[in-house]
Amino acid sequence: MKYSLLLALLLSGCAWMKPDPNGFIDKKIETEYLTFSVWEKEGIEKGKPLRIYLEGDGNPNPRNKIALYYAEQDTSKNVIYLARPCQWSEDKICKSKPEIYREQRFHPEIMREIEEVVLYLKSKYKAPEVELIGYDGGATVALNLASQMNVKRVITIAGILDTNAYARYNDLPEMPDAQNPADKLGILAEVEQIHYVGSQDEMTPRRAAERFVAKMQNPKSASVRSVNGIGHNDWKGVKLDY
Repeated sequence: MKYSLLLALLLSGCAWMKPDPNGFIDKKIETEYLTFSVWEKEGIEKGKPLRIYLEGDGNPNPRNKIALYYAEQDTSKNVIYLARPCQWSEDKICKSKPEIYREQRFHPEIMREIEEVVLYLKSKYKAPEVELIGYDGGATVALNLASQMNVKRVITIAGILDTNAYARYNDLPEMPDAQNPADKLGILAEVEQIHYVGSQDEMTPRRAAERFVAKMQNPKSASVRSVNGIGHNDWKGVKLDY
């Protein structure tokens, strides 16, 4: 019992440790209500497309940091890792309103705050195009952004693509105020998409991604790619084909 408690505390502590990815510069971006933690790769070239990685859900910090892992592995120059609201943040509002990163994490107002950051980065680097890569709940954010702004492509990893279906499948409370990508399929059909799923993922199974894609009318380019033997949190070490 004591060992289990110690292990839980150690894991919790690891989740709270601030990332220090090699070759990235730690920055803060303030919006009207929130302060976002952002890591920008050294040597980003202005006037070139940006690739932005969006992290998964956390409480508030993610334990696995899968999006960060792929950002570090990315060999292209113009890479940015964007933490979600309240992740590795000292914002007082996060302490007083934990719903920001819990049941309200996909609320339209939260999405607007994230969109503001992405548009700022696009303008800052005069990027003609933005590509979004999201893990878990970061995939939800990426698709929501793609329904609101011009995005070249969205890549999801074990993504929550339909918030209502995800809640029902996992016996979780639905989030009636959530901005749900599944409600924007007409717009998203125009966006190129790749959805990576693990064959052993019991939280965001392959059939959920296939159902999401199947509901789009004549999608421009949307595919589901299954990786054998991979569960929801097992992506480190898996190479993705961009």
